[in-house]
Amino acid sequence: MKIRICFRFRYLDFEFFHLQNRVWLRLCRVRGLLRDDLLMKKAAFILIVLVFALLYYTGILTKKERLPFSKEFFSIESPSAAERGWVLKKTSPESKKELDQLYQLKLDKGIRNFPILSYLLIREAERARRAGNVDQAVELASDAIKFSPDLPPPYFELAQARWDQNYFQVFEIVSILFKGQMARFRHFPSSLSLFYNIFYVVANAILLTFMIFGIVVMIKYLPLHFYNIRRTFTQEISSLLINSLKIVLLLIPFFLRLDMLWAILFWSILLWGYVTKWEKQLILLFLIVLVYFPFFLRSSSSFLDGPSSDVILRMYQANHEDWDRGTLEKLQEWLSTQPEDPEVLFTLGLIEKRQGRYAQAEAFYKKAVQQNPKFSEVFSNLGNVYLAKRQIQAAEASYQQAIDLDPTKGAYYYNLYRAYTQETFLSSKTDKVFQKARQLDPGLVEHYLTIDSPNINRLVIDEVLSTERLWKRLLSHFVGREGFLFSLFKSWFEKIPSRVPLLVPLVFLGFLIGMSSYGQTKRFLIRCPMCGTPTYRVYAGTSEKEFSCFNCYRIFIQKEKLHPRIMGKKSHQLRSFQHESQFVSRFLSLFFVGFGYLWKEHFIKGFISLFVFLVFILRFIYWKGVLPSSAVELFLTPWDTVFWGGLFVIFYLLSLWRIHRLKPGFEIEK
Repeated sequence: MKIRICFRFRYLDFEFFHLQNRVWLRLCRVRGLLRDDLLMKKAAFILIVLVFALLYYTGILTKKERLPFSKEFFSIESPSAAERGWVLKKTSPESKKELDQLYQLKLDKGIRNFPILSYLLIREAERARRAGNVDQAVELASDAIKFSPDLPPPYFELAQARWDQNYFQVFEIVSILFKGQMARFRHFPSSLSLFYNIFYVVANAILLTFMIFGIVVMIKYLPLHFYNIRRTFTQEISSLLINSLKIVLLLIPFFLRLDMLWAILFWSILLWGYVTKWEKQLILLFLIVLVYFPFFLRSSSSFLDGPSSDVILRMYQANHEDWDRGTLEKLQEWLSTQPEDPEVLFTLGLIEKRQGRYAQAEAFYKKAVQQNPKFSEVFSNLGNVYLAKRQIQAAEASYQQAIDLDPTKGAYYYNLYRAYTQETFLSSKTDKVFQKARQLDPGLVEHYLTIDSPNINRLVIDEVLSTERLWKRLLSHFVGREGFLFSLFKSWFEKIPSRVPLLVPLVFLGFLIGMSSYGQTKRFLIRCPMCGTPTYRVYAGTSEKEFSCFNCYRIFIQKEKLHPRIMGKKSHQLRSFQHESQFVSRFLSLFFVGFGYLWKEHFIKGFISLFVFLVFILRFIYWKGVLPSSAVELFLTPWDTVFWGGLFVIFYLLSLWRIHRLKPGFEIEK
């Protein structure tokens, strides 16, 4: 009887133990579900903040203009035939004979690129390709390249036509695409647009990366700041004043209506005492980036919208393409205010020479020589004018002066050879000059020897302003007479977008120095990287990242055996905090690649990954470029979409794979 009663009590105790375990498991599941729900809400809140900041920065929410460019910037005019000085009939591009006549007329005028007709041929080639006439499209695109060898779009259209003609012409198609990319660098308007778009995207991607870094700093350390205020909040007057001042400082960006980037920088500096050493260095770099990148973006956009850059575009058009009355008027207008500009004088002389007005061309060239006696291209072109006027001795002297200034140009020796042949065809000096020209530039000499035309524009070689020279002029005008160092110094005194117009970056530099001094004299809280508990920096490991709270230091570092309830509670707290950090980093990395690295303080990987991700995003936002679209930029090929889309997919999947392989910062044995 006693044995039966004892057995029944043991059975009831066993059942009660299982019931208690089931209740405990259910409570853990409910608590886990509640914890996951809170984690999802926190991650969603951070995601909303990041998306709002991105939309606000790009101007989508505020509907602000991106850049102060005028509508006429980079626009390509379509002048009438009468304005050109030579008649362009409305011919059908399919007529090969008429195209050949136009090509010979282009050469007689000394024009290298004829973009208006090239765009017409590209349009007809695209129509033919869509209609299924692939061979005709290839022929028309080839003619477009012949009329404008420096223009990028004809190469891309020819590559597309070749692809439709035969998919297996891979090497030929890649070669054509490579030539198109090289033409994009040679063509000054295209290269200017390309490099500015790259600079705009890269600069804004860097600014956005630092903005997200500042948001991460605020999310991590603002709760500590509020915890510190709440912990030290007492009835004492001194405590009330100090804590009220801390709250007012947080609201200063709203009072001053600071721009978003400057407001985030202000809050990051305000949290200077809480952040780690690495984060302090990045906040200082944030200030430097925020000073220089917007300054140079504003300066470059204002410069490109001004007359200095417009006259450079007009000079390129007059030197390398067909010109119109508008180009001539713009150059003359610039010359009325800048009468000593040798490059504009050179360009006007070239225009007059191509139109057969040799006296006016000679006058412009002589003025250019007076302003720049070492301008060798002027002497060569002046010799061409003398040769056209049958002044052989003056032409030879002018060619010799060009050779003395630059003895490496084969075109100068070839022009001198042409001048010698006007006197006598066979002589030792004629043969010597010809052999020197062939030695320096054999391809150019062979090309001009095949031309059988008495036209002066094809008999000799007219020099033009090279793309490299125009780029040097653009950079020198952009930097100004004061120099680049003056621009670096001046940027610190620029106004900050705010309600108070007197704010300058030097104020933020002083604020950062003040917070740095204040942080060295006062102890600030830090969040334990193991369990997330606010603590002071007492229990330090080998690096600043390893500060931990009292219990974590004793239990997990020194391996002390404390009360099981304390150890169980701390272990659960550590697992919860590490799980929260892991969940937030992985979830937000789905939308902002590299965020997980920043969240876990892998700053180098985080900055690189996030920067590349934002470069892709801005590239897709400004797909047609930042500058107003011109005829050059309208021809976006499917190859661009495939290239950028494929690169983004590879980068995104690889980054997610690396993020999901990251382990929690601290793990404990189960």
